[in-house]
Amino acid sequence: MRYAVTLNLMSPALIGDRREPSAYFLPSRDFIPGGVLRAALARLITESCPYYSETKGYHWVHFAAEPDCATCIWRGFCASFECVRFSHLYKDGARVAPLTAYRCKFNSNHPIFDTLLASGGRRCPECKNRVERVSGYLDEENHNVAVNRRLIMRLAVDPYRGVALDRQLYALRVLDAGQTFQGWLDIPATIPISETVELRLGAKTTVGLGRAVIHFKQFEESGPDALRQRIERFQKIISQLGEYQPDCTYFSLTLLSDTLPDTELTPATGWVPTPYLRQELARAVFLPPLGSAGAGVEVTRAVADFKVYGGYSTAVKGDGRQRARLYITAGSVFLCRVRGRLNDGLVQALFHLEKQGVGMKTEDGYGALSVCNEFHLVNGGVSNEGQ
Repeated sequence: MRYAVTLNLMSPALIGDRREPSAYFLPSRDFIPGGVLRAALARLITESCPYYSETKGYHWVHFAAEPDCATCIWRGFCASFECVRFSHLYKDGARVAPLTAYRCKFNSNHPIFDTLLASGGRRCPECKNRVERVSGYLDEENHNVAVNRRLIMRLAVDPYRGVALDRQLYALRVLDAGQTFQGWLDIPATIPISETVELRLGAKTTVGLGRAVIHFKQFEESGPDALRQRIERFQKIISQLGEYQPDCTYFSLTLLSDTLPDTELTPATGWVPTPYLRQELARAVFLPPLGSAGAGVEVTRAVADFKVYGGYSTAVKGDGRQRARLYITAGSVFLCRVRGRLNDGLVQALFHLEKQGVGMKTEDGYGALSVCNEFHLVNGGVSNEGQ
């Protein structure tokens, strides 16, 4: 069962990001990761639980199955917390701009267009001038969505003397209050949940940051039939291209969030041929979940970028430090094909891929994707990008 999640920030929030090199600024991310929302709910649940114990981990949700649990408002979440899948929350429900999205370099009023399924060179469709890649977030009408931030100054205090520490003035670049972030969560069908929850999320919540109100609302998901229609529309568009092979079914995979591959990607020490990179990405992320779709799944184009992430895990004892790994960034797009006509097996495999996500940590919002995204269907058609 899927619920729409609407989070209203009642106070500024610091959602941890990489510290800037000067160490003077502590910047906040411009979205709410699913893992941050999970941690905030876990803390809220454990703080209200009389049976909470840190034996399994700090704020680790564990269903005690005691008599008092029958009347607890968190019973539904607590009993199946590990099965709940959280998405990232973006401002006003915006989406990360695909890496194939471009805009006119000289006139911002010209419409944003897509280059994945566009034949010919990359030129503005309005004035034929040069274009530049779109970054950030887009709404349903392909307008940029700006995230509001503010700067808060802080001064560290000596805990012993109660005076300001020397050279310990720093700034927090936080998400401003009054903004709304939207996403979704998947839960087992039998779990009842509260419609409204107040909590604190992010860092420095003890000094007033991160106060938020969350609303949950159940909604109906589109089924395999809607996906089949998108794929069929995709075939009609791509059939007009010279590289189209009639005996193949084509589809696109657009990452809606950063993706951590199941197979670790090794940074190259030299030049890597593009076809080799495409297939390495396919083996690491997409091909295993598509095994039921038949043989011959191939990535023909890849427009992707990468990030390096590390961090800490509270689920393990001791230091909990995690080794940094390569992530595939949100907005990356892959054009794929499989031998044979579109059939029910392929539709079901792609539907499962879209619903469950790919890679690791999908329960915390990573690896979300869209098959034959509407952006590619209504805004353009296949460029030579990534070849």
